[in-house]
Amino acid sequence: MEKHILSKSTYIKGEQCLKQLYLQKKRSFLRDRMPAERLAIFSRGTNVGIYAQKIFPGGIDAGPKHPSQYRKAVVTTSQLIAAGQKVIYEAAFQANRTLILLDIIVKNGDAWDAYEVKISKSLSDTYYIDAALQYYVLVNAGIKINSFSLIHIDANYERIGDVDKDKLFVTTDVTKEVKERYDNVEANINNQIEMLNGEHSPKIEIGKHCFAPYDCDFIGHCWKKVKKPSVFDIPAIDSKGKFEYLQLGKDLTALQNNEDLSKVQKDQIEIQINGKEHFALCEDSRSKLLELQKNPENLFAVKILQFTPALPLYDNTKPYQPIAFAYSIMQINGDEKSIELFISDGKSNPDIEINTRLNSFLENRSFVSYNNKNESFKSFDLRNICLNNSFYHPAMNKDFSNKELSKALGNRPAWKSIESDIVAAQYYDEVLRGHKKSDEKYAAIEAYLRKEVLLVQKFMMKIKTGLNNSK
Repeated sequence: MEKHILSKSTYIKGEQCLKQLYLQKKRSFLRDRMPAERLAIFSRGTNVGIYAQKIFPGGIDAGPKHPSQYRKAVVTTSQLIAAGQKVIYEAAFQANRTLILLDIIVKNGDAWDAYEVKISKSLSDTYYIDAALQYYVLVNAGIKINSFSLIHIDANYERIGDVDKDKLFVTTDVTKEVKERYDNVEANINNQIEMLNGEHSPKIEIGKHCFAPYDCDFIGHCWKKVKKPSVFDIPAIDSKGKFEYLQLGKDLTALQNNEDLSKVQKDQIEIQINGKEHFALCEDSRSKLLELQKNPENLFAVKILQFTPALPLYDNTKPYQPIAFAYSIMQINGDEKSIELFISDGKSNPDIEINTRLNSFLENRSFVSYNNKNESFKSFDLRNICLNNSFYHPAMNKDFSNKELSKALGNRPAWKSIESDIVAAQYYDEVLRGHKKSDEKYAAIEAYLRKEVLLVQKFMMKIKTGLNNSK
């Protein structure tokens, strides 16, 4: 058996951009470091895929335990089929130098029903591309296919009692669609392999395809000639506008006096060019903040963490429903020793426990937060000051996230520390599932809660200084 050249993931990369595929296979050292947030999202898929196996019990896992065992997995799958195994998980097949790992394959008469599991609540075109590739490889590996289906999560499912696996998932037969794409898949595979046999990477200009359907792994390499700061560092300009200006070859200096841009867009361009922050509260924000400052002893900073489990863990919850699991609170004029932390043990729905505890603090107290996503708890979200352009710093060049605010205020992340709510949520999910490093992950969540509530306090004190200076 020849070593495979393409896999499901590399084929999708090639469909997005042939240059990305070339770099992945031949210049992988140029790859960007994968963000911890993306790794956290990927880990969700494993849990959902394993749970979906319960729909077809009695299967044997043929998947490789290590990348070096791909060929062995193909052989194992072939042996299981020959031995009459009716259900196989992570079944490996190879054809036309392309390897696939199919989530579930089930014997149906003299043919097979193939199933691919997706962690999403709906089906995108990328999933159909994925399914079409797998169907092509199955057929060319000599497997007679009766049907090919995609399984995804039903967003409307609500857990009552034990999880009902038959109601949790939606199964969509896509046999007709994958058959229609068969010839196109063959042409694409041949094109990708031919390109990989070339001595140089294909010449493909940067564009929207760098971010769709996924962020490319080589943006740092391919975008290195884009002068920084660029139009992509201006949050107030939408994606369409950014690419239009990119195609026109206009840098920020050329856009400063562009009459088509709003005042906010021009202000952000000027700040990026000058490298100096902007702070000028609008009247609405100013009046609200002055009201909050009247009783500083009753003003508190708060940070609330939520996680969104794909598989509903508690009664009366749905897939991906936001559930609060931890908080940190401190008096706005207090020191670090005054921080109160709480992380739920998750034995019962932590959202109820967290909101009950938080609401007990509300009497005669006011709270400020940053990027608060918990709609059950009333607080003044300081991110609004950034969104209305009252405060803008060159470090805030994408989405005004907590991470960007932290950079704007001069904070440096500790080594291996959590830097986003997404990663904190993933750590908590792993703690609930008894991860072997649960104590380490729990401590990291605690440290993140402290850091984030101190960030809210620091930003509020900066705003307070601005208010006092403007009197």
